[in-house]
Amino acid sequence: MRYKITLSYDGTPFCGWQRQPNGNSVQDAVETAVGKLFGFKPCVTGSGRTDSGVHAIAQVAHFDVEKKLPLVNVIGGLNAYLPRTVRVTDAAYAAGSFNARKSAEKKTYMYLMYTGRELPVLNDRAVCVGDGIDTDAMSAAAEKFTGSHDFSTFMAAGGGAKTFTRTVYDAHFERDGIFIKFFITADGFLYNMVRIITAQLIKIGRGENIDIPYLLGKRDRSYAKETAPACGLYLYSVEYSDE
Repeated sequence: MRYKITLSYDGTPFCGWQRQPNGNSVQDAVETAVGKLFGFKPCVTGSGRTDSGVHAIAQVAHFDVEKKLPLVNVIGGLNAYLPRTVRVTDAAYAAGSFNARKSAEKKTYMYLMYTGRELPVLNDRAVCVGDGIDTDAMSAAAEKFTGSHDFSTFMAAGGGAKTFTRTVYDAHFERDGIFIKFFITADGFLYNMVRIITAQLIKIGRGENIDIPYLLGKRDRSYAKETAPACGLYLYSVEYSDE
């Protein structure tokens, strides 16, 4: 029996989604909860890795167990065994061919910023960018990431990707009071790609003259060295062809 679950989590206390030899991972927490609920601890496969300190509004995962439970019991049972930093928000029975990672067609990340002075209540949740940020300039620059490009300039070392071309379907900003939200949707992302892109967009918002097509064309990380903090990044949604 294959289950598809949707998870929301605060990434602050975790080393990331993926199981680590000496770390507290979200995957470990979910697998432990599944084991307690079903009496069998399977491997839980996520739609992708989120790094240490990165949050999720809607991470998708799947696992296989023999027992079929009502979905309401799956949601409630897993949440009873999970730490409060991780919640199952939805569950479904899935076809055996469904794979949370391989079947994903689009992913959307959100990067959350805010203006003004630093607010302790937003520590580990968003990044303060101060006053005077030009979101119109950031929006215009973000649009230049759309389409299929080699994103080598915007990839940190250590990701293990074999190909570097990704297709960005949408990249835009939304403002809501003091909050600035950057959304980017693509068929996949390289290691730290969104955080590196965001760092360049913040520099543009602060008045720096940065040519995005030029950076894309260089295919060299040394031209975009900065990485925005992990705490502002959220896996926002994952889309599948059967939805």
